[in-house]
Amino acid sequence: MVPTDNFAFLLPVIMLTFGCTFLIVGHWGSRQARIWGTGYLSAAAAFSVPLVLSWLPVQAQTLTADALFIATFYFFGGALLARFRRPSLIAPRIALAIAAFASNLYSVIVAHSLPAELLVNDLACVVLLGLPVVICFGQSQHARDRLLLAVASAVVLDTIVRDTILIVLLPSPTGIEGFTSSSYDFYMQVGASILGLLMALTALAAVALDTIAIYRDAADRDHLSGLLNRRGFDRAAAELRHRGKTGAIIICDIDHFKRVNDKFGHAMGDRVILALAGLLRERLPADALAARFGGEEFVIFLPAASLAQAGDLANAIRLAFAGVERGEIGPNHKITASFGVAAAESGDAAIADQIGRADSALYAAKEAGRNRVMVAGEPPQEATMPRIVGGR
Repeated sequence: MVPTDNFAFLLPVIMLTFGCTFLIVGHWGSRQARIWGTGYLSAAAAFSVPLVLSWLPVQAQTLTADALFIATFYFFGGALLARFRRPSLIAPRIALAIAAFASNLYSVIVAHSLPAELLVNDLACVVLLGLPVVICFGQSQHARDRLLLAVASAVVLDTIVRDTILIVLLPSPTGIEGFTSSSYDFYMQVGASILGLLMALTALAAVALDTIAIYRDAADRDHLSGLLNRRGFDRAAAELRHRGKTGAIIICDIDHFKRVNDKFGHAMGDRVILALAGLLRERLPADALAARFGGEEFVIFLPAASLAQAGDLANAIRLAFAGVERGEIGPNHKITASFGVAAAESGDAAIADQIGRADSALYAAKEAGRNRVMVAGEPPQEATMPRIVGGR
């Protein structure tokens, strides 16, 4: 399957450009980008065979291009599997690639059948890409994933349609020279150019958006606790409110945290913060937002939770945190935390209004002796007492 001169320069340049671009992106840590890049470099090499290896016999050029195209689709399929975190199936896919190339050797060298060589090679490419598409179908979580699978499916479908036309509608080519001068070969390369470009653009956009999301997530997270930082919390909470989701806010502050740092050192203070962050991850529902606003202060947003439910959860976390054994500090030194809880109100212009009420309740908990939960009201009430929510 050797391309004609119609796209002798265009196709290798396109594939080489995308291959290098993917490898550059992959240098930032994206494994799937590296696999895409290897696939497109293999495609560039396949389309370059008539230019670079023109001194070889035609049969050698054909088999070299076939091997490179099979490798291209092997890597394309592997990139999809890596993207959707599916099993890589390396052994069966390599076995299929080897079997396909062995069949090509027989078709070219023994049978001298160009149609057989084309069909075997295309069938291998269809399976190497089509099988991962089927495996990954239904795993897409974003529009970019669905678009990528749609374009990959179009590549598979295009190959199947072309082979059907070759078998049913077109007379069998008498040799490679006749094939490379045929209209079929011209339109095959046009299709390969368009779909190859579309798949490259779609895959590159998906990888780039993934990379941006990774760096954005890192920028939105507190490096010590692994929870959201203030900026990440504000962004996530604003998105939830934009979708009409409101709930309860809990503010938590570790009691006498400065004394812990002064007496036992900042390393111990970090361990205390990590202990509370671990409790929050363990006990909060999956849809909750938890953030470290700085120092020893944590803020939690519970979508759709009532004031009573948030107060009960805060009290459970308070008891669990106070009950943590800290042998390094000593049996007589207990570290506790205070909590303030507030519900959403119709007059809230932003979540900051709700956070302000929770902060007032937290201040009341500190004033009342610490190691307790107070819920917003007029005045704030302890969580174990009847809840009184005051409107303003």
